[in-house]
Amino acid sequence: MIYRLIIGLMAAFAVAGAVAADEEPPEFGVLVVADGVEETYAYCVACHSERIVAQQGLDRQGWVELFDWMVEEQGMPEIEEPDLSIVLDYLTTHYNTDRPNFPRN
Repeated sequence: MIYRLIIGLMAAFAVAGAVAADEEPPEFGVLVVADGVEETYAYCVACHSERIVAQQGLDRQGWVELFDWMVEEQGMPEIEEPDLSIVLDYLTTHYNTDRPNFPRN
């Protein structure tokens, strides 16, 4: 009886794993899909996980200061216009001080 239960559970997990493997992961990880996500994802994941971005919760000036720090202290290339404005608009809309899109999982 236990043997059949174990085999049944193994089969159930195998099926669940196959379904999960068939699903495509989100193209932008945990980042909200909205205007500016492509640019933000491209610039940010060059150095770290998109989860780091989603956890920050900064106002526009805070994002600017963080970018300045990353350029000056971490060697990040400066983001040129118009991409800088696109990324800042995206971040301040979706990952600001009230953290409306803080990743829960």
